[in-house]
Amino acid sequence: MSGQVTYFELPSSDITATQRFWSSLFGWTFYEGNFPGYSMIQGPEPMGGSPHEDSSRHPRIYFAVDDIEAAVARVRELGGTAEDPVTIPSGAYAHCTDDQGVEFGLSQEAGDRA
Repeated sequence: MSGQVTYFELPSSDITATQRFWSSLFGWTFYEGNFPGYSMIQGPEPMGGSPHEDSSRHPRIYFAVDDIEAAVARVRELGGTAEDPVTIPSGAYAHCTDDQGVEFGLSQEAGDRA
């Protein structure tokens, strides 16, 4: 497993306020994502996004894995929780928490999936 940070999310319960704050702070631009209620963030590396109507108060980071199914199983074996992977055009992702309750995500690029 790679473990490289590949993506981040800034949850938002008010996307206009989220855009205003982060655009003013870092000069990032926001644009409509691949599905309603989600904005992509242009500017930082790695790339980011902002789910609308998300009441979480903490940024979420995503780590690259070579095999999303095996990684989800490993999180569960280690005492964490992991949602089943979701496939999107760019690959697959799964929301997880470690055994202490810290939220994170796993991602696998589309080209890496069998």
